[in-house]
Amino acid sequence: MAGVFKTVTCMFLVLAAVVFAEDYDVGDDTEWARPNDPKYYATWAASKTFRVGDELEFDFTAGRHDVAVVTKDAYENCVKEKPLSVMMTPPVKIILNTTGPQYYICTFGDHCRFGQKLAINVVGAGGATTPAAGGTTPTTPGAGTTTTTTPTAGSAASTLGGASFLVAFVSAVVALF
Repeated sequence: MAGVFKTVTCMFLVLAAVVFAEDYDVGDDTEWARPNDPKYYATWAASKTFRVGDELEFDFTAGRHDVAVVTKDAYENCVKEKPLSVMMTPPVKIILNTTGPQYYICTFGDHCRFGQKLAINVVGAGGATTPAAGGTTPTTPGAGTTTTTTPTAGSAASTLGGASFLVAFVSAVVALF
């Protein structure tokens, strides 16, 4: 019986992470492009709380932009050399899997200097702001990323999907007893 309880608890925690994760389209309608206002992405990020398990989606024109994961110094000074990673095929989807600050820039031309850069702080699922030890490396998808848009957590499709998953989960728990 104790094994079943542990399994159910584990399944519940996984469910909570899936149901409560947010999908963010970076820049909303502006997408990932050189903005008119150099503070555009800072303003965009300031109105959001990023949590472990959330997903950033960078949509952009291939060959004109990219997404580079960089250090704080590279972000602040728009240093394009030696990024931690660079993704050039849109859409770029990044699962936030560590807490703490994370930095992204576009390495094309002077795009970063003109404001195409994003700094976020990722908090734990419960809202704690403990930085990850040993740096922050987000999970990035493989080369086969599709252009399928994931509905945002507040949309009807996302809510219905979460409800369906919850019904399936509860059914599985009931079947175990």
